[in-house]
Amino acid sequence: MRTVVVRFVEESFRAVTVRSRGKVVLDWSEGPSDFSDLSRARTVVLWDAPAMHFMREQVFRGPGEVLALQIQEKVERTGFFRSPPSVFYHVEREEGNTAQVVIAAVERTHLNVRLESLWRHGACVQAVVHPALAVAFLAAQSFPERTLTVWVEEQGFYLTVTQGGHILSLRFVAFDNLTGPVESLVREETAFTRDQYDRAGGPGISRVLACGPLRRLLDPSEALWASRDMSDAVQKAAMEHPEWFGALCVPAAFNMLPERVQAWNRHMPWAMRAAAALLVLSLGQAGLWGYWKHQARALENQARAVGTQVAYRADVAQKAIPWNRMAVLQEYRRVSETFEREPRMDAWMVWLSEVMPKNFRVVRCALSKGGEGARVGGAVSTRPIRRAERPAETAQAPVLSLEVKGNAGIAEAHRAFGALLAVLKERKSEVFSRFDYDEKSSQAVFSFEMRL
Repeated sequence: MRTVVVRFVEESFRAVTVRSRGKVVLDWSEGPSDFSDLSRARTVVLWDAPAMHFMREQVFRGPGEVLALQIQEKVERTGFFRSPPSVFYHVEREEGNTAQVVIAAVERTHLNVRLESLWRHGACVQAVVHPALAVAFLAAQSFPERTLTVWVEEQGFYLTVTQGGHILSLRFVAFDNLTGPVESLVREETAFTRDQYDRAGGPGISRVLACGPLRRLLDPSEALWASRDMSDAVQKAAMEHPEWFGALCVPAAFNMLPERVQAWNRHMPWAMRAAAALLVLSLGQAGLWGYWKHQARALENQARAVGTQVAYRADVAQKAIPWNRMAVLQEYRRVSETFEREPRMDAWMVWLSEVMPKNFRVVRCALSKGGEGARVGGAVSTRPIRRAERPAETAQAPVLSLEVKGNAGIAEAHRAFGALLAVLKERKSEVFSRFDYDEKSSQAVFSFEMRL
């Protein structure tokens, strides 16, 4: 990932491009040097605040609002700021009813003006961090043992004590405006800090690292920033400008970028992905619509061509057949269509054999044209001499006449008649039926007529 680290110098700025993979810094390069070159670049700003105060405090555990009130009160008691500063904090650990917090109070005067100069040129500002915090967190990440890092610049120097990835203390000592940078002051404050930790009774400081443009005031050797998370070229540059690479190590809790901008940065990638997905979906739909429109037009042209060809061939065939044979062909077609419409009696007989009640059989089956004695309705009788009424003739559909006989008791014969009539009505809704029974011979006769 490429990140442009920007640090303002009066009205201009100095920038480097850092390439990293996770927490490992791979390489770096100078630039960009112009505001216009920052367009769409992922940018981290090193902001030299007019005042910054770092402290570690123990507060009572509670909701975020309660913690913020306690921390704000502790910052005000220091008397370090003339006006209320912006307070950033991180809960390092919680024990019982208390919590150990790391606090950075910063005065953010004129920060928005600086940021607007970057935004006007299209820079994607992801974070704003204090350079001293960048150096402190870089040292905490690089050295697990208790280390005193002395970062020396023109205006003064920061003394940071770190151990096990945590910042134990961070303070700034300014050079006198008249005398400028003085070696003795740097050495005295370094010795004073070491003595403080030696007298505290705990483990003393095991490493002292001087860095920054004026590091030779404390250590004239050509040492490297010994970190396994840096390449050799980066270790050499980190001794001169550790803030460049430490800007990537500062936790989000100490990001001084306004909250509304941080929220925008969090949601912008998802919004861009959603917009890209919608664009791809729209283009896909447009392409699919164009494809199917082309296919439909091709099929329409093909169908039109086939229709024209069929009409042409039909015309040719009609002209090729003599007129005296056309009547024969038309009659053949009529007979074939009539035959196709006739009911399949073989299928009817197979079906009747499957649904015929036990002890009953078909003794007569006749098919006649509609109107030749076709009847609808229903009648049931136990008297052999009764005749059913015939309704008016209807459509000229074929009429199937069935006569079924069997020997059974009157009750069984009635059940068999009802069952057979029910299955016939499932096939044809209009069924004429008649029931006759001879008590002397115990013989039942069923008669049915239905249009096919």
